Amino acid sequence: MHVLRDCALVKLFWLLILPANKRQQFFNSRLQEWLRTNVGIVGRLGSVSNWAIFFGIALWRLWFWRNQFFFNQASMDPNVVLMDVLTRTAEMHKIHTHPLTTGHIRVTRWISWKPPDWPWCSLNTDGAHNRGGTSTAWGLIRDHMGRWLSGFGMMIGSCSITVAELWGLYQGLQLAWNSGIRKLQVEIDSLCVLQLVTKPSLEINHYAPLIQAIKDYLKMDWQVSISHIYREANFAADYMANLAFSIPLGLAIYHTPPLGVKSFLFKDVYGMAHSRSVVL
Repeated sequence: MHVLRDCALVKLFWLLILPANKRQQFFNSRLQEWLRTNVGIVGRLGSVSNWAIFFGIALWRLWFWRNQFFFNQASMDPNVVLMDVLTRTAEMHKIHTHPLTTGHIRVTRWISWKPPDWPWCSLNTDGAHNRGGTSTAWGLIRDHMGRWLSGFGMMIGSCSITVAELWGLYQGLQLAWNSGIRKLQVEIDSLCVLQLVTKPSLEINHYAPLIQAIKDYLKMDWQVSISHIYREANFAADYMANLAFSIPLGLAIYHTPPLGVKSFLFKDVYGMAHSRSVVL
């Protein structure tokens, strides 16, 4: 962590590119969370169009420049390192996205939320994290006609977005089970969370107790399917997760939908779609 993030010269490098509202979480995360979170940001962060590629190349080049500094007495100028990383990132991004390299073509698809088949119910969950370091989670349960059955909001406090989304999934499963639902379709827009709860983990980390609690619910006597959806099909839960910043610390159960969510529910029921660029 000292070599890749906390050294004074290296810290200057990160400060040159990190948005101000991301710095606290970036410099205070533990190693596994730090790596997992940053590799998982495949979209834009600040002025960087693909943060995951930039982050991976940055770790490689920081290690390289550190060795040059110690063994060859080469200068280690954070501005020079940044230009090196940005150049290589742009080059790598072009290689990965070029049709001649990937064999894939990007097309525009229309994404919408789809209700489950009867007699299944649908659980959508999400988490949110603001620049002050506070995190929330929300979730909603609907029937096969898109009607609201139940929902929850959770003001968590200080934690990472991954932990917030795990809490959202856990509370959603608990609410569904306690509501007597025995056929549940779970939809989340975080691939990281999906992998954490559906694949065997060989490492022990500080997510482990929460992940195990989720897996225990998945093993109970009911039918649960869990899948990844695009954010464009999860706007209701996404909106609610941000709405949760206004509630007190702790968990709140909603038997009727909050006022601001109703418009998203109507849009979902009527199949309103949103465009997204996807790879074939």
